[in-house]
Amino acid sequence: MPGKITERVAMARHAASELATWGEWSDGRPTATPADVTAKTSAMYGQYLKTPLTDDEATAGLRLALAQKGLTV
Repeated sequence: MPGKITERVAMARHAASELATWGEWSDGRPTATPADVTAKTSAMYGQYLKTPLTDDEATAGLRLALAQKGLTV
């Protein structure tokens, strides 16, 4: 994990972790996509986000969440 991540990527990581924990899986992997992460982050943190996540932020959050679970993107 990088030494410092933005607050927005941290929010995306939390949302992605929730999706990986409670969401659908296929072939031993979560099926969450960056678009799913963007939607979940908006639902969880919409009052804090001034603009929707970028694809890069959502992808980074998903990558970090999967890495915490020992998986790769």
